[in-house]
Amino acid sequence: MTAAGDARIAVVQTVPEFGAVDANRERTVDAVREHADADLVVLPELATSGYVFESHEEVDAAAEPADGPTAAAWTEVAAATDTWVVGGFPEADGDDRYNSALVASPDGVEGVYRKVHLWNEEKRWFEAGDDLPVFDAPFGRLGVQICNDLWFPELAITQAQSGVDVVAVPTNWVPEPADRPAGWTMGVHHAVASANGTRLFVACADRAGTERGVTFEGQSAVVDPDGIPVAGPTPDSGEHAVAADCDLGRAREKALTERDDVLADRRPDVYDTS
Repeated sequence: MTAAGDARIAVVQTVPEFGAVDANRERTVDAVREHADADLVVLPELATSGYVFESHEEVDAAAEPADGPTAAAWTEVAAATDTWVVGGFPEADGDDRYNSALVASPDGVEGVYRKVHLWNEEKRWFEAGDDLPVFDAPFGRLGVQICNDLWFPELAITQAQSGVDVVAVPTNWVPEPADRPAGWTMGVHHAVASANGTRLFVACADRAGTERGVTFEGQSAVVDPDGIPVAGPTPDSGEHAVAADCDLGRAREKALTERDDVLADRRPDVYDTS
């Protein structure tokens, strides 16, 4: 297992233009260059394409394979900055389309995570993923979720059991419910609960702006294992980025006290997970 150490983690909040894949990709590359001091840069969900699709033809026009132009651009900037990059893109794999996150390092493409828990209209355009990969980085073990995955605690529990130290979360949070109280978006609350409940670092990069009548929440953040945002949340509109220096070794300690351990105290014999 890779030793967990100090890592500077940046989350970048962008405002992509729907369908402008080349321009959006270029903006993400610029963002990584702007945070070349980071060990890990997290970009939003579907950062290259925009989110509000209305036809399969639009998905097909924006989708690309895992070794396509975005992979080439992100691996190039990762090598130039000695940074790991996690960001969202619509993936084409044969006839299938996935809401995916690419993991790029200075050595190339490390892999792809395909969103397991599709939300709402996404089920019209994408297939659901069925794998939860773990990536060994120089700074520690990296897991990935995408947006709605945060609402399902089983993923973070599984990642914690797999020795993950930090979960990168490309996301596109939208107001839900519309009449929620003022304050953090529900996504931030889920990130806080997930981090605290599993003693992991959780790094959420959201998008902002309004697209086809949908306004996104922003509020990107890095949350520590105590459930405390150590960077962000950012404003709910506009492009922003925040970063935090994180001791990822804290994620290896699951005991809160001598008698309280977030993994050892689980009771799967009692839970009905069918």
